[in-house]
Amino acid sequence: MTVVGAVSPPGGDLAEPVTTATQRFVQAVWSLDRDLAYSRHYPAVSWTGSFARQVDAIGAWQVDHGDAGWAERRARAATLLAEADRLAALAEIIGTGTLPGHERMVMLAGRLIREAVLMQSALNENDAACSPQRGAALLQAVLDVADAFLRLIEQGVPATTVEQVDFGPLIRVREEAGGADNEAIRHRLDQVLHDLEVLA
Repeated sequence: MTVVGAVSPPGGDLAEPVTTATQRFVQAVWSLDRDLAYSRHYPAVSWTGSFARQVDAIGAWQVDHGDAGWAERRARAATLLAEADRLAALAEIIGTGTLPGHERMVMLAGRLIREAVLMQSALNENDAACSPQRGAALLQAVLDVADAFLRLIEQGVPATTVEQVDFGPLIRVREEAGGADNEAIRHRLDQVLHDLEVLA
């Protein structure tokens, strides 16, 4: 049996008794975030406040169904998002320009994951639904790009130079490519990787 419940804590206080009691026995939580909604990030599901307790079981299921890299991709994305959030809070105090190049690239990777993978438009026919295969292809493309610009920083390329690269094609492909058109995602990935390679 699967039970889906909705809890709307007064004033958004996630520490109130009904919410905390609910979180004790549920296996997964999708936490909606007011700030994401106000910034027009839809669906406004918080990656920090949401969780699943069956990650190992889901990972095993994915392996059985042909996606052996699911757990690694998920772990890398979660790590990058958490680190990008931490650095964004720090950058608000001391300024992005004072951060080392590697940390600025982590922030950039977090932005790409948010905009190219986690956002979704219900008004766009291509983006209204996403198959597991398409989601995996989008996330892998972003992780490959993140690896590329982190390598550039290690080679001495300035962070400002990498940040000026147009990542728009990779961000827009989720809306422009059809549900099963992973070839379009690979094409956009190759395009962005080429733009990064010329910086080396």
